[in-house]
Amino acid sequence: MKSRKLFGIFNIVDIILILAVAAVGIVGAKMLLGGGEADTAAEEKTYSYVVMGQEVLEETANFPVIGGNAYNSSTSAYLGTVTEMKTEPFTEIVYDRGSSSYQKVPVEGYSNIYLTIEGTGTETEKDITVNGTTVKVGMELNVKGKGYAYKGIVVEVRDGE
Repeated sequence: MKSRKLFGIFNIVDIILILAVAAVGIVGAKMLLGGGEADTAAEEKTYSYVVMGQEVLEETANFPVIGGNAYNSSTSAYLGTVTEMKTEPFTEIVYDRGSSSYQKVPVEGYSNIYLTIEGTGTETEKDITVNGTTVKVGMELNVKGKGYAYKGIVVEVRDGE
């Protein structure tokens, strides 16, 4: 008995099985990747976040200008506009043998810098994206601008009012 073959090596049952597997694959991919549909529907708002840099040279800490642009020094991606800047002396904890206690001692020439960066972004269930950069508290971020660059940690993310 001779079986009917289409296209030389496939019969009708083989073609139906191939189409069914392809359909299941497409539906599965849409379910896995299609979860982002709610993410794309998120509305854009203004967000600001604070990037803290520890043990930054005092000369570097005094360069950021309010209203200036901030970029990621690793990727050169635009982070946003600097809206606030605050510095404080960098301190180390040192053991004092005379008083048998630990003391905070300022370190000459170094400061901690707190830079507030503002931009437009979206919020999803998982994270907040500001100007294309995902921002989460605790993440390291390399910040640069005109005359300064430092490695910092995001310490606060604020929803724009």
